Amino acid sequence: MTTSAVSTASDVFDAFVAAYNDQDFSRLGELVADDVLVIHHNRGVEAKSKEELFSLFEAFGAAFPDRRFSNERSRLAEGDTVAVQHTWGGTAAADVPGFAEAGGIVSLDLCTVFRVRDGRLVEYHDYG
Repeated sequence: MTTSAVSTASDVFDAFVAAYNDQDFSRLGELVADDVLVIHHNRGVEAKSKEELFSLFEAFGAAFPDRRFSNERSRLAEGDTVAVQHTWGGTAAADVPGFAEAGGIVSLDLCTVFRVRDGRLVEYHDYG
């Protein structure tokens, strides 16, 4: 799916999750605005640009190489916004203080809220 084919917030969300799970960072880059705002409200994680977001992806990818989103349970979409209840999880490659010991499996039930502009993610909020 090219960016021009991504028309709704749900389309962008689906494309983002597929690219994230496939670790297709080129595709993720096409889906994210340069000035994206990302906040994980319960974990103290914040990024205010695509560059900062990709630094987080790199860090989490090293800590949890098999990380992925799964188990979508519900979705609400309206205009430029989509909210999804789903699960993020992975196996810790090394000790991650406050998360897991090496080899431990982490599973976080989340509500993720995406806001989209011109086919690109501009706000990403995780709760959980």
